[in-house]
Amino acid sequence: MPPEELWPLVSDTDRLNRAMGLPVMRFRAEPLPTGGSRVVGEHPFGSAVLALLAQMRLLDPRRVHDERLLRWLPRFAIARWVEHPFEWEAPRRYSMHRDYFWSRLGLFPFRRLRGGVELIPTADGGTEVVASAEIAPRNPQGALLTLRVLGPRNCSRVIDQCRRFERYLLGGASDPFPDLRPLPIEAAPAAAPSRPSGGPASPTAGDAGPAWARLAPAGVSGGLVARLRDHVERAPDDEVIKMRPFELADRWRRDRRETLVGFLHATTAGLVEMSWEVLCPNCRIPKGSFGLLSDLPERVHCDFCNISFDAMIDRQVEVRFSVAESIRHVEDRRFCSGGPMNAPHVVAQATLAPGERRALEARLGPGAYRLRSLQSQSTAVIELGEGRAPSPSADGVALAVTPSAILPRLAAARAGRLRLEVENRTSVPALVVLDEPGWPDTATTAALVGTIQEFRDLFASEVLAPGLQLAIRRLAFLFTDLTGSTALYQAVGQARAFRLVQDHFALLGEAIQAHRGAVVKTIGDAVMATFASGADAVAAALAMQRAMARLDTGGAVDPARLLKIGLHEGPCIAVTANDRLDYFGTTINTASRVEHECQGGQIVLTAEVYADPAVPARLRAEGIEPEPTEIRLRGIAEPVRLYRASLPSGGRPS
Repeated sequence: MPPEELWPLVSDTDRLNRAMGLPVMRFRAEPLPTGGSRVVGEHPFGSAVLALLAQMRLLDPRRVHDERLLRWLPRFAIARWVEHPFEWEAPRRYSMHRDYFWSRLGLFPFRRLRGGVELIPTADGGTEVVASAEIAPRNPQGALLTLRVLGPRNCSRVIDQCRRFERYLLGGASDPFPDLRPLPIEAAPAAAPSRPSGGPASPTAGDAGPAWARLAPAGVSGGLVARLRDHVERAPDDEVIKMRPFELADRWRRDRRETLVGFLHATTAGLVEMSWEVLCPNCRIPKGSFGLLSDLPERVHCDFCNISFDAMIDRQVEVRFSVAESIRHVEDRRFCSGGPMNAPHVVAQATLAPGERRALEARLGPGAYRLRSLQSQSTAVIELGEGRAPSPSADGVALAVTPSAILPRLAAARAGRLRLEVENRTSVPALVVLDEPGWPDTATTAALVGTIQEFRDLFASEVLAPGLQLAIRRLAFLFTDLTGSTALYQAVGQARAFRLVQDHFALLGEAIQAHRGAVVKTIGDAVMATFASGADAVAAALAMQRAMARLDTGGAVDPARLLKIGLHEGPCIAVTANDRLDYFGTTINTASRVEHECQGGQIVLTAEVYADPAVPARLRAEGIEPEPTEIRLRGIAEPVRLYRASLPSGGRPS
C-alpha cells in the first residue's frame, strides 16, 4: 500500500497506543507567556502496572484498556512528563518527544523518550515503515527493562500492527484494530469488585431490548437499528464516545440524514446521550462539552492553544452522541494527546528554535492553505493552483515567522509537491502549523441540526441561553403566505376556511421535512422554514406549489394561485425567542420581504440562492425559466436581484 493509504492508520497514535497495550495518559495545559501552552502528561498507577504486566507477557494486552479493570484500579499519578508538540509532514513522517521530570518514589524507569515513524515509498508501490525510539533510562533497572522487555516487545507489536493494517487495506480483514474491540463478558475476572453499596446499578446491554424495539415505530429502519445497536454494544470504547453520525453513516454506506435522525430517536429512547461540543478554531479539538444548548457560553477558552474564541454554531458547535450508561460503561480515556490524527486537518507541524530555518515538505491539492503560529499575531495564506507554475520557484515557498505576522501574508505556488522554507525570526521557540482549507463536511453542526424537523419536534426545549446570540455563516430561509385568504374565508365560511388553512400547513410541513428542512414557526397563515442549502429550499418550494395545486377548495379560489413563496440565503444570528430556537438578521428580513414581492403561485428567490448551480439545473428540469428582475425591498438599502419562477400550468402537475 502507498504511504497515503497507510498514513491515517499509522499516525492514529491514540488508537495505535491502545492496540499496543500502552498505559492510559492524562494531560493538562499550562499557559505560556510566549503563546500556546506547555502540556504536562501523567500515567495513572493502575494503568501503568497493567501495561507493564502486558509487556512482560503476564497479561493479555487487550486487558490494559479494559474498562472493567481500569475503573477499579488506583488513579494516582506514578509519573509526569512534558509532552512536546508532535512534529509531522503528512504522509511522510511524524515524531514525538517526552521529558519525564517526576516519578513517585523514583519507580518510573525513564527520563526521556523520543520516537517516531517514517513512511518510505518503495519501487513496487508499497511502503517501508521505519519505527524508532530512543529511551534514556532513569536507573539500571530501567535500562535492563528497556533492552530486555520493552524494546523487543514494542518492536514486535508495531510490526504485527502494520501487518494488520496491510490486511485491512487489501480487503483481507474487516478491522484495522481488532484488539480494541471489547473482550467478551466471560473474559472478565471471576471475582471482579462489586459496585460500592448505594451506587446505581448498571443494566446490561440485553436489558435494553425494549428500548431498541421502540425505534422501529418511530420510523427508524430496521437495518439502521441493527447497525446502531451492534456499534454501541460491540465497537471499541473510543468509538462509542462522542460519536459523529455523518462519519458513521459514510462508513455504513447509509444516508447521513437518516442516520442522524436515528441517533436523535435513540437519544429519546435512552440508548445514547446527546451533547454539544465546542471546537477550537485552531486545533479543532472539543474544548467544552454541554448537555444542553442553553449551557453554551458566548466565549470558550482552549487551554492547549491558549486562546479564547466566539462560538459559531455552523462550524464550531457540533452535536455528538455517546453510549448511555444503561447500555455500557465507558470512560473517555486518552492514550495520546498530540498525534497527527488528533488534528487531521494539519498537513505539517514543527517547532523551530529562535533563528532556526527549516524545510517542510508535503504533497497538496489545489486550494488556500493557512500557515499559523501561536507565537505570531497573524497568519499567512498559501494559494495552490493547478496548471503551470506562476513563478520559477512555484514548487517552493519561503516564509518568516515574526511576532506581528507571518511574512509574506500571501504566497502562491503550484499544487503537488510543495517545499515550505520557514524561518523563526522571534526570540522564542515557535510552533508552526500548516492547515488544510475548509472544515470537514462530516461535522453535524448545531446550525445543520436546527434544520432537521425531527430535532425540533423531539427536542423542542433545546434553546440557547437567554440573551446569547451565536453567529451562523450561511443558512437558507423560506417564507410563505396565502394570497386571497380573506376572500377564501368569505367564500367558504370561517370553519371550512380554517380547516383548509390547517390542511395547507400539513402539506407545507410534509414538503419541508421531505426536503431536509424544518419549520421554525408559523405566523398567522404564514410559515418560516430553514434549510441547510438553497437547493433544498427550492426543491421544497416546488413540492409545496405542486401539493397546493391539488388542495380541494370547493372551487372558491384557485389553489394553484393561493401560495406565495420567497427564498433567500446568507448569514444570520441564532437566538432564543418565545422559548424556541429562532433566527434573526438581514438574511431573514430579506427573505420575508422577498415573499411580499410574490404573486400567488409564484416562487421568488434571490441571486444568492440562484447562484447555487443545483438551483437553475433543478428549475430547468421542471421546465421553468425564471424571470430576473431588480427591485428595492423595504428596509434594504441596495437593489436586490430576484428571480421569479412559476410552475407550468400554474403549478398543476403536468
